[in-house]
Amino acid sequence: MKAMFSFLAVLVLVGLSSSPLLAQKKGKGAKGPSLFSGQVKRAVPGIDAIVSLSADQKEKYAGLHKAMVSSEAYAGALKTIKDKAASKEDRKAAQAAIKTAKAGLAAKLNEIVGADNAALVSKINDVVSSVQKNIRSEYKAKFKEVKNDKEARATLSKEMSAKVASTISGKVNALLSEAQKEAIKKASTRGKGKGKKKGDKKGKKKEDADNA
Repeated sequence: MKAMFSFLAVLVLVGLSSSPLLAQKKGKGAKGPSLFSGQVKRAVPGIDAIVSLSADQKEKYAGLHKAMVSSEAYAGALKTIKDKAASKEDRKAAQAAIKTAKAGLAAKLNEIVGADNAALVSKINDVVSSVQKNIRSEYKAKFKEVKNDKEARATLSKEMSAKVASTISGKVNALLSEAQKEAIKKASTRGKGKGKKKGDKKGKKKEDADNA
């Protein structure tokens, strides 16, 4: 049960992060949502390689995830959360709706991905949540000092993002076996090769957009 609800937290990140539906290949070129948030994937390129899912598992997960994020209730709640003009009460209601949707998915998800995969992803999620919370807290005062300086805030934002990414990378790697690290290394190398074929500038623009 603990693993299931820890895994639920990962899905919240996947749903609300800057790049929520980052895809991983499955089957014959088809794509589906990653089990990891965009923040994790940027900090540890190739991270998907450590989770072994069959084509059937990927298809089932993708189907459930798609049904959830495309539902009217979920889409409406997500829109409210992103709306700066939304009231505090509306935001709380929206967050509750998101949580309910995630709980419904999580109840089925543990059976699909397996206990081992769920436990591993939940550990990584714990690391991500802790790092983000601590570093954002660390930079809160710094941002207040330069609240009227757009250029300084942009520089500080890049600095904070880089620190979050490097810290996540180090802590996640500490959780992995040598075999898992090797799998990530190989997957990352393959990914770099494909990125070059499509054009480095295009890949860089996408990365900048994800970090925005």
